[in-house]
Amino acid sequence: MHSTERRTWRARARQPSGRAALVDHLRRGLHFTWISLKVLAHDANLLVLPFLALISMGFVWMLVVLSVWALGPPPQSPSSAFLYYEIFAAYLITWILSVYFMTAIVGATQARLRGEKPMAAEGIRIANACLLRLLPWALAAATVGVVLRLLSLRWEIAGRAVTRMFGYPWAIATVFVLPAMALEGAGPVRGVHRSRELLHEIWGSRQAGLMGTGIVFGILALLGLVPLLWGLLDPAAPHLLAVAVFYWLILAVLWSVVHGILVTALYHYATESEASFGFSWQALNHPWAR
Repeated sequence: MHSTERRTWRARARQPSGRAALVDHLRRGLHFTWISLKVLAHDANLLVLPFLALISMGFVWMLVVLSVWALGPPPQSPSSAFLYYEIFAAYLITWILSVYFMTAIVGATQARLRGEKPMAAEGIRIANACLLRLLPWALAAATVGVVLRLLSLRWEIAGRAVTRMFGYPWAIATVFVLPAMALEGAGPVRGVHRSRELLHEIWGSRQAGLMGTGIVFGILALLGLVPLLWGLLDPAAPHLLAVAVFYWLILAVLWSVVHGILVTALYHYATESEASFGFSWQALNHPWAR
């Protein structure tokens, strides 16, 4: 569907409200999740990337845990200053790893759109090629993004100020930064501008809420509370605590790939005026749930 047709359809489409809106958001979220999982089932080697990310992040935080165990927990520890610095460094490294491997997922998924076999090595090659641009963006996202988010949660006026500044909430305004950096060679600043341009051109203003898959995975994450609470309340079933943690880790791995696939599909939809992977253009026209 061409961009003019998209705009015409978007202008004429009626958005449901109330319970109908919730059902519609959930339906689109299930559609996005199901199609993304079908892509993943066809190219299961994409799972290598989030597993590598999980192992890398686990190693980083294991060092923090070992330091706390050896030196004592802050603020009682005489080495509290060192531990705080280490925790902050681990936080930044976690963001860098997250951005790096998400870029690799986007790059590998883009290879699938070109008709190639998406390989983890291809995604890593693309992430390595723009590593020097990814580092400042990861640091900015780890600080600016989180501060803005905390301010918007604490003061509603701060959230409105962020929306006025960027045109959209931070998470939506920056959704296409990584594809722009990986596939167009943009830097962090240009990536943010490019993301906003695509959002305004294709989806218009006043976009807010979660991406459709976020609703689905949020519901799935709540299911992990069942074994967690059972394990906490039943002294005979402590193993269920491990089951809950393992379930959430697997869910995080799946979400990262599903999110990367959907972001790549939305970016392709915005730049090439066509739906891909079997996503419906009606759903792609309304990817966010308020």
